[in-house]
Formats: sequence, C-alpha cells, structure tokens
Amino acid sequence: MASKVYVSLNGVVSEAVGAQPKDALLFASSNKSSAQVIREQRAARQKNSQLIKERLEMAFKR
Repeated sequence: MASKVYVSLNGVVSEAVGAQPKDALLFASSNKSSAQVIREQRAARQKNSQLIKERLEMAFKR
C-alpha cells in the first residue's frame, strides 16, 4: 500500500498532485502507529540520557 503525499501551502493542506511550488511543505503519513512512534521516541530519549550521564561521569573523573 503506497502512502499518500500531502502538501501544505498558505495554511491549506491537500493531497499533492503533480508538481508543487518551492515554498510548499510536502509530507507523507507514516505507516507506524502513534504508539510505535512514542515507544521509539522514548527509547531514543532514554539512550541519549544514558550517554549524557556516562560522558558527564567521565568528565568529572578527569
């Protein structure tokens, strides 16, 4: 199943058909559910937090 591409131009969102102007914002819907996106963001945030803590510990040991 192909996802649709949408265009936002001057505050109006519609399905993109054909060539679009340079100043148009193009976006496509994700095949992931909102729960999957939230889980991935949470995991990435936890990983980044852990990396920051480890690097701070290394910096304070110097």
